[in-house]
Amino acid sequence: MNSVNERLAALRRQMKQNGVQACIVPSADPHMSEYLPDHWAARSYFSGFTGSAGTLVVTETQSGLWTDGRYFIQAAHQLEGSEITLYRMAVKGVPTYTEFLAEELNEGETVGFDGKMLSAAAVEEMREKFAEKKLKIKAVDLIKDIWTDRPQMPASKVFVHDAKYAGYTCKEKLEQVRAELKKQHADGEIFTKLDCVAWLMNIRADDIEYNPLAVSYAMVYSDSAYLFINTGRVLPETLAYLKENGVTVKEYEEIDRALEKISSDKTILVDPVNVNYDLYQLLKQNRHVTVKEGGDTVIALKGVKNETEIKNIVEAHIKDGRALVEFCVQFEDRMKNGETVTECTVCDMLRECRANQPNNKGESFGTIAAYGANAAMMHYSPKPETCSILKNQGFLLIDSGGQYLEGTTDITRTFVLGPLSREEKEHYTYVLKAHIALAAAVFLEGCTGGNIDILSREQVWKHGIDYRCGTGHGVGMFSGVHEGPQNLRISNNVVFKKGMTITDEPGIYEEGKHGIRTENILLVTDFVNNEYGQFLKFEPITYFPIDTAGILTELMTDDELEWLNNYHRTVCEKLSPGLSGKELQWLKDHTQPVKKG
Repeated sequence: MNSVNERLAALRRQMKQNGVQACIVPSADPHMSEYLPDHWAARSYFSGFTGSAGTLVVTETQSGLWTDGRYFIQAAHQLEGSEITLYRMAVKGVPTYTEFLAEELNEGETVGFDGKMLSAAAVEEMREKFAEKKLKIKAVDLIKDIWTDRPQMPASKVFVHDAKYAGYTCKEKLEQVRAELKKQHADGEIFTKLDCVAWLMNIRADDIEYNPLAVSYAMVYSDSAYLFINTGRVLPETLAYLKENGVTVKEYEEIDRALEKISSDKTILVDPVNVNYDLYQLLKQNRHVTVKEGGDTVIALKGVKNETEIKNIVEAHIKDGRALVEFCVQFEDRMKNGETVTECTVCDMLRECRANQPNNKGESFGTIAAYGANAAMMHYSPKPETCSILKNQGFLLIDSGGQYLEGTTDITRTFVLGPLSREEKEHYTYVLKAHIALAAAVFLEGCTGGNIDILSREQVWKHGIDYRCGTGHGVGMFSGVHEGPQNLRISNNVVFKKGMTITDEPGIYEEGKHGIRTENILLVTDFVNNEYGQFLKFEPITYFPIDTAGILTELMTDDELEWLNNYHRTVCEKLSPGLSGKELQWLKDHTQPVKKG
């Protein structure tokens, strides 16, 4: 079955055999991960769409893919030639997939889904949406007998992330969780998110490309803790570390049995947004368990970085900045010498430059090197057979990041390769103004991502432009490049706290023309405490010059230019000690003060 349509036909046969009239195939694994091990990339397998977010819905006669604004262009390209209709999420008049199913199915028909691939909260929401039509739901794995060449489960080695980087030992983190459980009058908590388990246990692995995580679950009680993982791949020193810190290690598949075996009355804290439906049902069906729904305690704890983490994260960004300087010197030399440089060449060069830095553990996501109109696709991924050759004109957008033992980086710069149109310069300047508006913000403690998002977005809104994505996201600590609970979206209600990190990445994306984005990671720090309360501010901890060649200075205020010049002064101070020769000179040349005129 090589074609998408053939795979969908096989899926429909399974649907018929199992008595379901529709099937939902989400972008998910049993841990509700954003980025998936290949073993669980079912939505990609059945649709041909490779973006990180999307849901495939198949009925007896129709199929549709729902994805967000980051992927509209990419999805339209990748779905060509298949029967699948693209549904653009959050666009006026476009139904959600649950609305679509409620409309298309007949009363009393059944919707099937793999109970490990949808969260308990998602299933409950679906159940409520289907109630009026009396649609039934059925948790059933329809895929296992179709996907015969499915990749194996990940099996990378599991190692300890030392407390000199993490700030706390596993034992100390367990005590933090237990203190939170006590406040919530709970006896235990189940952890299913891979980044939460990794943070809690101080373990890392390489199970997901670009994400140093291990496929695993954890259970924490007041007097015990358990890690569920394929034990054969846990290094002996890691097993010893976990034992010393009071953790019992069990096989990954034993999680179901462990929940069924709870035999003394316990109140278990469960985050229904992140725990899959099957596990949630096992707990609900155990007569000894009282399920208490609440937010994952680790998400809140790891979202605020401790002093040791902050120190290390800053060091990671200094290394990353130096790697980017090395890249730029090499890149500019190759362009000046008339060599053929493609988007893929850029990706390879960046990877090599980062690998030269101590404690680098690879990239934090696949580099987006997008030339010209390709950059209008927010998550464009260059391929050797189709990537563009760079010319000495227009923009090159590079969104990239690295994984270091000290931390995770994420940076976007839009480079000016040659002559620009007036519109391109205007858009470049609008994006920079939007970036600075957020980075320079001062706000009262208690403000949320939804409150703050407008500061950046207003700078493009006033020109009748918007970007169909959030302004920023949290970043993990040698973990996933996307981390909650904080983000910068109009809908986000998480309060920003000192020690949180957030990206600042407004952009303008004009299909068929260009894409522009400027991104730094910001650290939330104290500003002033007075009779009005505690005020907070942002401190950029990404250290690399912003290309000034595209700026229309007459559109910039004096305060904005002062911010830019101060930022470049800091960049030069941070990166200079580790550079010499051509790299040092390049840095000095690209951090010169910018003046009007």
